Amino acid sequence: MAREPPAVVAGTVASAAPASAGRAHTADRSPRVLPAPQPIPGGLDADLHVFAPGPRSVTLPYSGAQLQGLDVEPSVFTDYAGFSALAFHVGKALGSNGSTYNLETDMRAYRGQYRAADGTRRRGAFGFV
Repeated sequence: MAREPPAVVAGTVASAAPASAGRAHTADRSPRVLPAPQPIPGGLDADLHVFAPGPRSVTLPYSGAQLQGLDVEPSVFTDYAGFSALAFHVGKALGSNGSTYNLETDMRAYRGQYRAADGTRRRGAFGFV
């Protein structure tokens, strides 16, 4: 049986691009875009400012990525104080054409205070999928 290529899900919140800014509302409830947070220095590569926290004994089966330890930063941006949630999912996905794919995800959610790329202090909620 032929092995299907892995399907890997990655996020854009880790990007330094201003397009990842959050939304808020003004006093009249009209939406406005909040400045993006500063990405953390370092990470898995130059474009993806993210680390993989978890026991070093765990290697993800499809990508072969090894978790980096329990002292690794789960946040994707710097100068942050708040709540972080992280989950790695591994399994199979069924495509609409009936094909089966190997699936790994790295999902994260954040809510708290951060220093934006423009230097201001902000409060917001972010998702990394």
